[in-house]
Amino acid sequence: MVRFRKQSVYLSIFTLIIICVYGAAAPVCRAAQPTAPPENTELFPVYDLIKPNVTFWTNVFTQYTRAQGLVHDMENLSIIYEEIKLDPAKTKEAALANKAIKKNALEKYSTILTTLSKGKVPETPMEKKVAALFPNKTKPEAFGQAAKRVRVQTGLKEHFMEGIIRSGALIDEFKMIIKSYGLPEDLAYLPCLESAYNIQTYSKCGAAGLWQFTHYTGKMFMDIDDVVDQRRDPIVSTHGAARLLKKNHDKLQNWPMAITAYNHGLSGMSRAKDKHKTYPEIYTNYRSRSFGFASRNFYPEFIAARQVAKNYVNYFGNITLDKPGQKTRYKVKGYVAAKDIVRKLPVDLETLQAMNPAFREPVFDGRKHIPPGQTLYLPKHISPDLLDKTLGPLYQTAQRPTPFHRVVRGDTASSIAKAYQVPLKDLIALNGLGKKAVVHVGRTLKIPQIK
Repeated sequence: MVRFRKQSVYLSIFTLIIICVYGAAAPVCRAAQPTAPPENTELFPVYDLIKPNVTFWTNVFTQYTRAQGLVHDMENLSIIYEEIKLDPAKTKEAALANKAIKKNALEKYSTILTTLSKGKVPETPMEKKVAALFPNKTKPEAFGQAAKRVRVQTGLKEHFMEGIIRSGALIDEFKMIIKSYGLPEDLAYLPCLESAYNIQTYSKCGAAGLWQFTHYTGKMFMDIDDVVDQRRDPIVSTHGAARLLKKNHDKLQNWPMAITAYNHGLSGMSRAKDKHKTYPEIYTNYRSRSFGFASRNFYPEFIAARQVAKNYVNYFGNITLDKPGQKTRYKVKGYVAAKDIVRKLPVDLETLQAMNPAFREPVFDGRKHIPPGQTLYLPKHISPDLLDKTLGPLYQTAQRPTPFHRVVRGDTASSIAKAYQVPLKDLIALNGLGKKAVVHVGRTLKIPQIK
């Protein structure tokens, strides 16, 4: 799941490479290091105006770890004010400490840039270093605008490398699926960017799975309900992603735009194309509340991710990729209980659950059956013939029922959960209520079942 104004052409990488070091403890102010972007290609062009972004993200993916942060300009990614040290521990305490470190860095450089915006000659060493990152005769108001564009990017080296390792188990099949829709197979590198090929990935906005579909978009291409979430099925979701990307490209007729639409939405990119015509013009001039840093950088990030993933040995050495797992795929023909499957077949419940991440918890704790038409993944030694013989007598004619509640005046999600003695988070998730968990009078809500 996972949204800037053109600098002068004189801002070339070569004129921006300024390294300022004042002792071991002094911050580093410099332009991005010149990792060469890939050459232009017909399908995925690397326009000159996004090359600094491609360089930036290539470095973030391959050089900087989660113990490092880059304080940079959001609009001109060649401008890096400082490399800061972060706590790499994956703890709540480390997260709070890093938040404070980043806040201090943002305030520090915003203050310096605000001072420069007053038109005074730089006086302190830090003011001189920051001013040197901008072209000569930069107008004071430009520094004022830059003061609002300071951002910190945490390094992603470990995260990205782990994603490449995981991709080994799936990417060849993903490429075949994508090609079957008449699309370029390199789109299979998008999950490196979206989820680092981690099936467990959930975003803050509720996007799920390798391809990070939101609930709304996912429902257009796959099953998502209280029993199954096919966003978490690697194969089904890849078919969904291919269909979405094809839809984007059919409408926009341009891969940079179609890929950006994967993040920003097709409607938004269609409006941008109607107004600005070409990707470079959109990148330079398109402004909307939702077309922020993430959307504007999505295509350059894809180019960088694709380059790194295709040439991973050059960046990470001879790492060993995961191998495709051997498994049996079987489409069930009726409702069947997971407990009956493990009772009759040589597979335990833990393995069944691990191999079938699209089935929700109620399937495995007995509250719901696996529905007909769903693909069941099992160890390779369990053959389709054995499944035909074994599952036939186990099929049920109907799903286990779900209790409902009709919302009346005065109801809240919290009061309903309390009345039925169910976890509030389960009620919210089951009904897709969102962060605010708003319920409207007359709506019928599904009630999570108690184990």
